[in-house]
Amino acid sequence: MLLICWLALFSNSTKADLLSATVNYHQAKYNLAFEQFEQLVKLGNKDAIYNIAVMYLHGQGVDKNIIKAHSWFLLAADYGLADASEHASLIAAQITDKKLLESNYKTLTQVHSYKVFSKQLLPVFDATQKNQQIPIREYTVDAQYPEQAYEKGLEGWVWLEFDIDASGAVKDIEILDAYPNKTFNRAITNAVHRWKYKPYVENGKAQTFYNRSLLYHFTTYKGKRYKQSFAKQQKQYQKKINKLIEQAEQGNSLVQYYIANWLSADEHNATRLLKYHWHQENAGSDLLLKSASNGFSNSQYRLGANLLRGEQTEQDRRKGLNWILLAAQSGFAPAQYRLGRELLNHQHIEYDEEKAIAWLNTASEQGYFRAIRDLTTLHLVKNNNSQYVATLVDQGLEIDGAHPELLLNQAKLLLLKKDTKSAKKIALSALDSALSRGFSPIQIQKFISKL
Repeated sequence: MLLICWLALFSNSTKADLLSATVNYHQAKYNLAFEQFEQLVKLGNKDAIYNIAVMYLHGQGVDKNIIKAHSWFLLAADYGLADASEHASLIAAQITDKKLLESNYKTLTQVHSYKVFSKQLLPVFDATQKNQQIPIREYTVDAQYPEQAYEKGLEGWVWLEFDIDASGAVKDIEILDAYPNKTFNRAITNAVHRWKYKPYVENGKAQTFYNRSLLYHFTTYKGKRYKQSFAKQQKQYQKKINKLIEQAEQGNSLVQYYIANWLSADEHNATRLLKYHWHQENAGSDLLLKSASNGFSNSQYRLGANLLRGEQTEQDRRKGLNWILLAAQSGFAPAQYRLGRELLNHQHIEYDEEKAIAWLNTASEQGYFRAIRDLTTLHLVKNNNSQYVATLVDQGLEIDGAHPELLLNQAKLLLLKKDTKSAKKIALSALDSALSRGFSPIQIQKFISKL
């Protein structure tokens, strides 16, 4: 029987699972490679689907089964791989029992199908979609470009998240990622700390707004030395850019993620060069999706957050939470925290305090500050004065020793232990700290008034 034995795997140099799966395949570690490809199939990774078809065809890591190979090739074709359709046709031409082919494919698509992927994970990108996020920023301070970075012509970005206090003040900034690492972190955090928002009001009451996300770009494009900078950088960048393009096209999820971030701004010198290759309107979003489908948790979380707020894509809470869940399951602490917060939102049917606390706890175990902060508050609402809660409060205060909410929670613990004098002293410190930071003092004042 003539079979297409010459088929080879797609060559992918991806960070994370797709890379290791491909390497394992070429090292004849077929069982492990097959298992890793199976995980990527769940993310809608069409190359992984194709590769599983190849492994069924050749009996690598699984029993040889051309019926299943046919089904997986058809599935890859459904995801848009034209070559896969041709390979499925070659197999079908040699199988007389067409009903067997049909039933096997039907069984596969009950678990994996492009229709299911489209419904659960696939974003509908729209570059014109800009979410008018509330609360609205009322006062802005631009980040100062670090002089040393500017002199060197360094460009980059910082991805950060923060909460907005009931007063409208920014609080508890977390740096999720930055490029180059730490070069611009202080500049943007110093600026964002001074921003002011219109208070977020729900049911007539000002409340904390959680998880404002920002990808802030530092570029020399608008600087006085831009033309000189770009002319110098173009020669330096071009070889690097060509290498990055090659790696991204091969499926390197980390490179895809970085390029997606660069393409989200127009002013980078690197962006201008990259857009000679990726000139499509949604190129950045497409690369972010490819990186997410390759198993890169940063991309999965960013994509999920974009879907939740309708940024560069049609808003879709279900798909957004699905991507965030995938990132959380991969161990990405910001995603674990975000998932916990979303599960605490009474406005949505997913509300589940028990699961929320479990995810917040998972993030706190990685030292994620906002998760530690929120866990202490949630436990103390129920008057839980266990050693576990006391340890959490201490852990949070080691990170920020004057944090108003944590100091208030420390005071609550002392009151539960009947130490009113110490509780009042700590609560007054919490009040001073809240006022100095511009945070709402209402909850602290209420606590003090009852002492």
